[in-house]
Amino acid sequence: TPDQIGEPALVERNQTVRMTYVEGALIISNEGRALDRAGLGETVRVMNLSSRQIVGGRVQPDGSIEVGQ
Repeated sequence: TPDQIGEPALVERNQTVRMTYVEGALIISNEGRALDRAGLGETVRVMNLSSRQIVGGRVQPDGSIEVGQ
């Protein structure tokens, strides 16, 4: 049925992704590893490869993850 079809996945589990934090003019980027599969606008958990900390963020159209929302 139509309600069972969702957005196509832009991020696959274990994929290396770019994480971005934006606060006004401040922009911080780093690499992370996606812990879930997700499509555009969905929330996904990502492990920061530098600190090993897990954060959550939203999938952007280019497949990056915007964190800290």
